Amino acid sequence: NGNSDTATATVTVQDKIKPTVVAQNITIQLDATGKAVITAYQIDNGSIDNCAIATMTLDKTTFDCTNIGGNSVILTVTDVNGNSDTATATVTVEDKIKPTVVVQNITVQLDITGKAFITASQIDNGSTDNCTIATMTIDKTTFDCTNIGSNSVILTVTDISGNSDTKAVIVTIEKAPSPNTLNLLQKFCAIDKPLVSDISIPYNVLNWFADPLSTPALLSQEVLRSGIYYAEVSINACNTNRIPVTIIVNDEAAPSGNAIQYFCREKETAISDLITNEKEILWYDTASGGVPLDSDTLLEDKHKYYASYFGAECESTKRFEVEVIFNYCDVIIKNGISANGDGKNDYLAIEGVLTFADNQLEIFNTSGSLVYSITHYGQGDNLFRGFANKGLGRGKGLLPFGTYYYIFSFTNNENKRVTKKGFLHLNP
Repeated sequence: NGNSDTATATVTVQDKIKPTVVAQNITIQLDATGKAVITAYQIDNGSIDNCAIATMTLDKTTFDCTNIGGNSVILTVTDVNGNSDTATATVTVEDKIKPTVVVQNITVQLDITGKAFITASQIDNGSTDNCTIATMTIDKTTFDCTNIGSNSVILTVTDISGNSDTKAVIVTIEKAPSPNTLNLLQKFCAIDKPLVSDISIPYNVLNWFADPLSTPALLSQEVLRSGIYYAEVSINACNTNRIPVTIIVNDEAAPSGNAIQYFCREKETAISDLITNEKEILWYDTASGGVPLDSDTLLEDKHKYYASYFGAECESTKRFEVEVIFNYCDVIIKNGISANGDGKNDYLAIEGVLTFADNQLEIFNTSGSLVYSITHYGQGDNLFRGFANKGLGRGKGLLPFGTYYYIFSFTNNENKRVTKKGFLHLNP
């Protein structure tokens, strides 16, 4: 019949179906700062929904050096109706960046045993890595005297991921320091003529030098002078830095005094009678060398003697020359005359009379009468031969044999008048 009517009803359409989540594993690299960031779309591998997907999120998007290796992440997919589901993926974090190697050249001195040891930390000058440096190594750590000079050493820096890089540096090896020694000041006497070979230190000395850097070595037989000498020493087959040794060569000043010394001929004199201005004296009979003379050695006329000064430490190299001259200081009157013309004791002999020209001789007989008088006795032929030149016997020939009395006066070396009296005998 075609009749109809209407009524309104509500049909509620619902979507209760979760999205289909499809995830994929990925591998990422840390950057130079040691960081890495991912998005959900890198993990998603074609997730779908019966309607439409509203969002995709991850529970972890940022990674650093602590995450190196495999990391589980959860991808959550939500549709426009609020339905969601999840899937798990593995994010592998890798570090492929090499460390930045920064080095420095160093200088190292061998020790007293001839060895030197270095570590990588001495070579490193602030090497860095985006993560963490695991090890630093060098290809050479031990040096000896064969390495003196420049040596190339390689520093290898490796991070915790096994990435490594290298850089070369120069390690300069210097000689071992001078060893300690106590006898760095040595004294010698110039008179001993010390040589370079006489310097003594308790090490194996290879060479001596005049300064710290010169190359020509001194000859062992070179005469020492005051100054600093440098020893090149070998210890355990290594040459050390040169050892400075101060050398003092002492020499005393020569003695002083009278270069000509006079002595009385009629007296016995010895070395001990020579006089200088100094007391500590050794006497020689040569200008150099020889052995000292004993103090009781008798002096010889017109002979030269040489004095050296003997100080607290050394004897002087230069000697003071003294010439000995014997003069008569007095006269010796021989009181016997043999007036027989045989050439023996023919006149009154007065030893030393020629030294004292200002003299006078008077001879008296036993009666006290002057029979002979003369000045400048001994000069020319002024000699008493037994003949009178005064009184009654003058010109009458030889005086009678017998005893006579004489008076002899003279001016001595000190300008004093000396008179000697005595008896003389006139014999056939």
